Amino acid sequence: MVNGFFITGTDTDVGKTYVATQIIQAFRQREYSVSGFKPVASGGVWVDGRLENKDAQYMIRESNVRLPYETVNPYCFEPAIAPHLAARKVAVDIGAS
Repeated sequence: MVNGFFITGTDTDVGKTYVATQIIQAFRQREYSVSGFKPVASGGVWVDGRLENKDAQYMIRESNVRLPYETVNPYCFEPAIAPHLAARKVAVDIGAS
């Protein structure tokens, strides 16, 4: 059975990652298989030839289902600005398909 939560917030630093990792930890304690996702992120840093986001890395560390970084965070942008603005700045369409 696949179920999910989508956590959203109206600004940066409002606690989205904190809440997500608390939920991940609660499910892990109950022995559920769980993985966090950060579909779009900005403020990425270069690690081994790719951009990675610290919140996505944290989600991976807290999860007990191991997924490739690119699955957890498919869109990562270097500019530390709102992700939709960072995507626009580098001409990447992150619109729903």
